[in-house]
Amino acid sequence: MRTNDWKSREKAKVLVIGHDPTLQNSEERAPFVLFANYFFEDKPKKYPELQKFKLAKSTFDQITEVTNGIIKPEEIYVTNLCNVPLLRAPKGKTVFIPEIKAIEGLKNIQTILNENPTIEYIFPMSLQVNYWLQKLDFYNSKTDFVIETEPKAKGIKNENPYFEPKKTKTFLKICGNQYKTKNGNQIIIPILHSKNYPIKGNFTAYKEKYENIKNYFK
Repeated sequence: MRTNDWKSREKAKVLVIGHDPTLQNSEERAPFVLFANYFFEDKPKKYPELQKFKLAKSTFDQITEVTNGIIKPEEIYVTNLCNVPLLRAPKGKTVFIPEIKAIEGLKNIQTILNENPTIEYIFPMSLQVNYWLQKLDFYNSKTDFVIETEPKAKGIKNENPYFEPKKTKTFLKICGNQYKTKNGNQIIIPILHSKNYPIKGNFTAYKEKYENIKNYFK
């Protein structure tokens, strides 16, 4: 089953790109990317519906907060780099997106941009999503990010493939920075996945990066 993009309720100004619909602890498939529809519905009171709402809320809150309220939730379009279920990764590992699926996802992204010329900003979430977007020449950070983030062969060749970069902490090189799409005028700003926002715990090193985003939108 394919997970659907969440189309903005008003003219889209922002495109958010998530990872994939494979949930870590459930076989359930989200009807819309990152359960975005839950944000616009009444807040549920019980688990697991409440968890879906929280993920959706983190998605929209993250964008409105880092843009200092310039972008409204109704102006946000949400997709995944991969909108189809993938093989579940071993516990504690990140699901691997095969290149062919990343290429299909990029084609979908290009279609979205063509059909929504009002989109000004793109927020790709997570390490692997940004790896593929740079690897497939959607944008370039002019660093060694792609080389250092290349997935290890042992992860790709595993019975249940998983994504593990050659080097750690490479996302700090690009997170919060501003880039341009190779064939368009959109500004790309890499950010953490919704599940890691608000920033806490192991992700406190990214707080300064997020301040840079907020300063950009002042």
